[in-house]
Amino acid sequence: MTEIQVVAFRLGNEEFCLEISKVREIKEMMPITRVPNAPDFVEGVINLRGQITTVINLKKLLGYYDEGDLSNKKIIIAEVNGEIVGVIVDAVSDVLTLTEDQIEQPPKTLASKVDMRFIKGIAKINNGERLLIMLDLDKLLGESI
Repeated sequence: MTEIQVVAFRLGNEEFCLEISKVREIKEMMPITRVPNAPDFVEGVINLRGQITTVINLKKLLGYYDEGDLSNKKIIIAEVNGEIVGVIVDAVSDVLTLTEDQIEQPPKTLASKVDMRFIKGIAKINNGERLLIMLDLDKLLGESI
């Protein structure tokens, strides 16, 4: 049975995850330089060991309310379509190993009302007591950056 490792994180009360193969590292919040005329979800750029890296506020991009205080948040440094990007999340919870039978496609009833292109599936943990929305950053950010 195929296994996949993911990094689980929170945006508000919701839990999401990314394939660990896309994640380079997880950073504490650091100074971000705003970029004029950037879209609202682009918080700016950081200097990541000499490489200027775009930082995206995932909460804003996904349409969640964001209180604006970034001081206690984390930055997941990920590779998206060959580019290094920082993604701001509220908290990183853990690294999990999922089996393919724990991952289901989103319900078709959602697909008619919500843009599902960037949702790879929904992972069920602890017999479905915990649900993680699996994001496809290549598709989510590929059109945005």
